[in-house]
Amino acid sequence: MDMDTSCKEHAVRRLVLALVVALAATFALVGCGSGDADTGASTAPMTCPTDNTKAFPKTRFVADVGLIAGSFHHWIWKPYKEGKFDKGADGRTFALIKASGAALLIAKLTKNATSNVQASPVLCRTIGTPLQKLSNAASDLGSNIRHGDFSALTSVSGLLGTVTTGLGKRGLHVTQTHE
Repeated sequence: MDMDTSCKEHAVRRLVLALVVALAATFALVGCGSGDADTGASTAPMTCPTDNTKAFPKTRFVADVGLIAGSFHHWIWKPYKEGKFDKGADGRTFALIKASGAALLIAKLTKNATSNVQASPVLCRTIGTPLQKLSNAASDLGSNIRHGDFSALTSVSGLLGTVTTGLGKRGLHVTQTHE
C-alpha cells in the first residue's frame, strides 16, 4: 500500500513539474513581445483615459490580482517562509522550479493587470502607481529566484498587500486564487 501511494505521489509530482515547465516555456515565448518592455516608460506616470477603453476592466483586473496574490503566496511566499528554498532543504529543487514558473506567471499577469488599469479611468487614478511598482518588482522575480536572490520577496509581498488593500478600500475585494 505504501509503495502504491509513493508511486502516485511521484506521478503527481512529475505531472505538476511538466505543467510548470510547459507554462514557463509558454509564458517565456508569449511574453517576449516587441522587446520594449524595459524602456524606462514603466516608471513614468500612467496616462489615464476619460472612459473605459476595454470591456469589464475592473473585473479583469480583480481576477488578475487574485491570481497574482494566490500564486505568489502559494508557490513563492509560503515555501520561502517554510525554508524550502534554503540550501539542503528537502524538495528544494522542485520548490524553486515551481516558484520560478509562478514568477513567470505573475510577471505576465501583472502586465495584464496594468493593461486593464490603463483601460479604466477610476483604476488608473487610484491604483496605477502601486501597480506600476508591483509590476517592476515582479518583472525580475523569476530571475531573482533562479539565481537564489530572495531579497525581493518581502518587497513584492508588501507591494501586493498595498494593491489588494487599496482595492478593498474601494469596494473591490480580491480573493486569492491559485488552483
